[in-house]
Amino acid sequence: MRRTNLRVFRAILLIITFTFPFSACGSSASIKKEDITTYQIRIPGAEDSYEFLYLTDTHMIVPDDNESPEISDYEKQRLPVFAVEDVPSSAEQFPQWIHYANEQDFDGLLLGGDIIDSPSASNLEYLNTSLDDLKIPYIYNIGNHDWTYPWEYMTEKGKSEYLPLFNSYMQNNTSIHTKEYEDFTIVAVDNSSNQITPNALEEYKEILSKKKPVILMLHVPLYTKAVLEKAAAVWKGGVVLGGGIHGGIYPDNVSTEFITLTTAKDSPVELVLAGHVHFALKSDIQGEKSIPQIIGDAGYKGKATVIQISG
Repeated sequence: MRRTNLRVFRAILLIITFTFPFSACGSSASIKKEDITTYQIRIPGAEDSYEFLYLTDTHMIVPDDNESPEISDYEKQRLPVFAVEDVPSSAEQFPQWIHYANEQDFDGLLLGGDIIDSPSASNLEYLNTSLDDLKIPYIYNIGNHDWTYPWEYMTEKGKSEYLPLFNSYMQNNTSIHTKEYEDFTIVAVDNSSNQITPNALEEYKEILSKKKPVILMLHVPLYTKAVLEKAAAVWKGGVVLGGGIHGGIYPDNVSTEFITLTTAKDSPVELVLAGHVHFALKSDIQGEKSIPQIIGDAGYKGKATVIQISG
């Protein structure tokens, strides 16, 4: 995909900046503590304490009239979908969150998917420019909107043309990648297509076999009764992976094995982070082992999550 002309991109940045004079771009001044939900998670044996900022579903849109008419029209139609009264646009918010993450010196920024609303050149350029300002580690998990357009939704073309655009954010492996910490491993697994890929499953098995505690990042939540009930009420459908008999998405054989391993009695998974459904919820995934799952509220609403971890 072609890169946005630098002059055009600078013009876009100016438009974003001056459209919202009440909040300085690159400053955390407009971030409100009441918009941040904090959870404490205990990992037995952890010797240090950690704090992470978790952002998901920001759905950033940076319109560019130099895109194809189809893409340009789509972006203009999508902008009002994510407009929230008295909340800056997600494209304005994101640099503020970057500044806040730097300011608070978190142990990492966790990005849970649908950070951009489509893989347009201007969206990707804005994402890249914003992350260049980040001074702490980050891990990026991909969502269904990050890499797809509705007219090419989950197609082979999307997989071959758009998914590779995220390689640089995901250690050249969009299926699964990790971030190591002294007391645990954060594992980001792509389930944006509502299933787990075979390649991800095989690598996941190797990670779990080390028995080091794992924080698992997904985009689509795993089934719990609480999340399915709320998702069904909001979305009029079961947009969670698992619980097919109850109205969720039936997992295929690979995904079934993935879920079984995650909730096995000897599983080292201590926490699942997810997004996708645009509401905040904490509930337990049931299996041989019960695992807490935290779903982050949608970032386009101005919401974020802080995860505090200790032993």
